[in-house]
Amino acid sequence: MYVLLIFSSILILCANGGLTVKCPETPSKWCETKEIAQACNVIEQCQLYIWKVQDKNDKVNLTLYYETLCPDCRKFMTTELWKAYQTIFDIVNITLVPYGNAHETYQPATQLYQYVCQHGAQECLGNVIHTCVLNYYPTIQQHMPFVYCTESSSGDVTTIASQCAEKSKMDFNKIFNCTQSKLGNQLQHIYAVQTENLQPAHKYVPWITINGQHTEEMEHEAERNLIKLICKSYKVV
Repeated sequence: MYVLLIFSSILILCANGGLTVKCPETPSKWCETKEIAQACNVIEQCQLYIWKVQDKNDKVNLTLYYETLCPDCRKFMTTELWKAYQTIFDIVNITLVPYGNAHETYQPATQLYQYVCQHGAQECLGNVIHTCVLNYYPTIQQHMPFVYCTESSSGDVTTIASQCAEKSKMDFNKIFNCTQSKLGNQLQHIYAVQTENLQPAHKYVPWITINGQHTEEMEHEAERNLIKLICKSYKVV
């Protein structure tokens, strides 16, 4: 569509190794190869809007299932995950799922879900705070500094979250209001369903999947050297 707004569908000929490449009349084909893009005079647009997007799809997809007060989760997130985020961000998509070993029960009277967490009510609050942060600040660049800050700090969950939100330039009032709302409750339910539907079922946290797959060997390697695991998985067909 963007090409249609910029270029007409005039046929353009160019020489390529003795062959003549003709610009297709159909704009959807203009970025199929660099030679065709050159013939259509859309190299820059293809690079910006098509090829870079395709390159992103080659990234390793890392999903971390965790709970906010789990000591092993906090250690992994503030060491291996944080180092990977800082050093090889260009080759990995990081997805965070804050729920872990919690359990939910639906309450018909309130039409809300009630949560019981492994490390108590403060962890349930921490989980839903992270959930609301991920909702309002969805890019990894936005929420990862906040997550690192909270997971590397000890103390009252609300106080720490407020301080970390300020450091991360987030609106903590909006975040906290979300934790007390039906929206926050429903968002946490989505993570509960995602966690409970894992195949194989998760047995502990942190629980790591690479491109949707999990093995014990992969888990142990991630905890020892996540950067090495991601690099080994990069563009492996």
